[in-house]
Amino acid sequence: MNATRVRHLENALGLFDQMRKKETPFLPLDLFLRRYFQAHRFLDGADRAWVAEKTYELYRWRGLLDHVSTPPHNWVNRMRTFFTSDRWRSQTQNPNLPHHVRCSFPKELFARMEGSLGTKAAREVCDVLNEPAMTFLRVNTARIPRDKVFSFLSARSVPVEKTLNSKMGLLLASKQKLLELPEYKLGYFEIQDESSQLIAQQVDAKPGELAMDFCAGSGGKTLAIAPKMLNKGHVFMHDNRDMKLFEAKKRLRRAGIANYTLLPPMHPLLPKLRGRMDWVLVDAPCSQTGALRRNPDMKWAYSDERLWQWVAQQREIFEAALKYVKDGGKIVYATCSTLDEENAQQVRFFCEKFGLYLSHPPLHALPQTKGMDGFFCATMERR
Repeated sequence: MNATRVRHLENALGLFDQMRKKETPFLPLDLFLRRYFQAHRFLDGADRAWVAEKTYELYRWRGLLDHVSTPPHNWVNRMRTFFTSDRWRSQTQNPNLPHHVRCSFPKELFARMEGSLGTKAAREVCDVLNEPAMTFLRVNTARIPRDKVFSFLSARSVPVEKTLNSKMGLLLASKQKLLELPEYKLGYFEIQDESSQLIAQQVDAKPGELAMDFCAGSGGKTLAIAPKMLNKGHVFMHDNRDMKLFEAKKRLRRAGIANYTLLPPMHPLLPKLRGRMDWVLVDAPCSQTGALRRNPDMKWAYSDERLWQWVAQQREIFEAALKYVKDGGKIVYATCSTLDEENAQQVRFFCEKFGLYLSHPPLHALPQTKGMDGFFCATMERR
């Protein structure tokens, strides 16, 4: 085994644990690894891929590795068990172990998922969440049809399939270096999970209408909403994180989208836009239990106390966003959670408190093996 790779794997795991104890809010694992590799540029592509893959796998199976390893529970012992043989994996089928140990999930989180889904479905979902995440692309259909991008990528020997649920999505059969392709630089596609594409498609904003992406982040959902508007009407992007918003500028420019305005906190336009939006999207912060393949470290940070903090924050954000919906307008609430507390129960609360009703049944999917992440999405309007 390559000693340099093993040393950097142990170093990355230790540094990430140290950082998680000190920093709030937590830096996700994917962003941490990006920064780690920026600080260790001498590692070549193969080394980085190996370190990243093993870091994710060790975090996914941390709980089960702790169960079968000798104390103390640290990364040195977990790595020794992980690399010595694959016998530890057989414990995933051991009927004498508790379910949460077999699928390497915290007991508190598994119990919460079990309450929402039932034992059998919770086990199945946890097994899916222990798989590597798939890579999806969203085609910028305002610039080019999906079939043409499919043909371009296939001609370049990129193994790609058309998604079944999203009409503008493509699924990569294996990881590829996409960012150097001319089709990416021309804004023909972006990397975006199919679940996010389906959420954005619920915002049926037409040319000439006004839409607001209330928790816009770096603009992923806006990039999917805006092409349907044909650069007519306007999309307003709001987020409390200024830097995230300004990351969206480059992405929007590359996609050829011009009909947008960034609205950081305290922007003078915010009060003037109340009651004017045809559509408001609230892609709310949540436990991310439907997308743990992408950041498996998040499951070890879960607690019921944090869940209730998410629930309270979601209600606060929704109430603030609702003020921007005009009479006859619609608000879309979405999470990447599998938990009823953040999904169906929240929608019932919103409808009862604010006099809303569902425009149509909510869209809800559990994470799929070799497929998209789990998500929940509900469209509401005033009575």
